[in-house]
Amino acid sequence: VAEGDNRSTNLLAAETSSLEEQLQGWGEVMLIADKVLRWERAWFPPAIICVISLVFLIIYYLDPSVLSGVSCFVMFSCLADYLVPILVPRIFGSNKWTTEQQQKFHEICSNVVKTRCRTVGWWKCLFTLKEEKPKIISWFCSLSRVERMQELKQLTFSM
Repeated sequence: VAEGDNRSTNLLAAETSSLEEQLQGWGEVMLIADKVLRWERAWFPPAIICVISLVFLIIYYLDPSVLSGVSCFVMFSCLADYLVPILVPRIFGSNKWTTEQQQKFHEICSNVVKTRCRTVGWWKCLFTLKEEKPKIISWFCSLSRVERMQELKQLTFSM
C-alpha cells in the first residue's frame, strides 16, 4: 500500500510541477484571483457581485446568439492567453516574486491538480457504475423524474 501511495504522490508532484511550468506567466494573476475568491478583503464580495452583474447586463443588452457568444468567449480566452504572460511582468515586475508567493502559487497548482484528479475519479466511477449496474442508474434517473414531477404538480396547484 505504501508503494502505491508513494507512486500517486510522485504522480501528483509531477503533475503539479508541470502545471506550474505551464502557468508560470499567470502566477501573479492566479495569486490575485485566489485572494479575491477567498474574500481576504471586505470589499471583494460586492466587487464580485458587481462584475458578474455587469457581465450579465452586457450579455442581456447585446443579446448575442449562442454561436456569437461562444465565439466571443473563445476569442477573449485566446487573447488573454496570449496577452497576460506578456503584460503581467510589465505591470507587476518579475523581480518582485518572493518565496512566499512561490509557495502560495505551488499550493494553488497543487489544489487544482488534486481537484482535477478527484473529478476524473468520480467521472470514472460514475461510468463504471453505469456499465456494471445500469439498473441503479436508471433507478436514480426515474427517482429524480418522479421528484421533479411532484415539484411541478405542487407549483401548478399552488398557483
